[in-house]
Amino acid sequence: MRFHRLGMIALAFVLFLGACYPGRAISGSGQNPDLIGNWELQELSDYTAFDAIRRLRPAWLSRGNPTVHLNGVPLSSFDQLEEISAVDIREMRFLNGPDASTRFGTGYMNGAILITLER
Repeated sequence: MRFHRLGMIALAFVLFLGACYPGRAISGSGQNPDLIGNWELQELSDYTAFDAIRRLRPAWLSRGNPTVHLNGVPLSSFDQLEEISAVDIREMRFLNGPDASTRFGTGYMNGAILITLER
């Protein structure tokens, strides 16, 4: 009986410590599905912004081409993602269609990708 109780206390303690640990999520396991940060892009130095999105968050592209904003300015073409190097990006954030339309107005049915550059 005593060993059973000690085992349960030890298990509860381990679970408590695990829940409190502030470790960083590994890609694909619990990270924010609407954010790609520079910590994820560090390993993709030869990628473009489009390649990084396609690899890390393909769901952003599942309903068509979202409108892209670069440092707050809308780009004229979705294809310009191919011209942005992943190493120059601080973060990319996805807004779904309704959230993008609320923020920017009409014309965002496929959502928006907001890119902030490091420089």
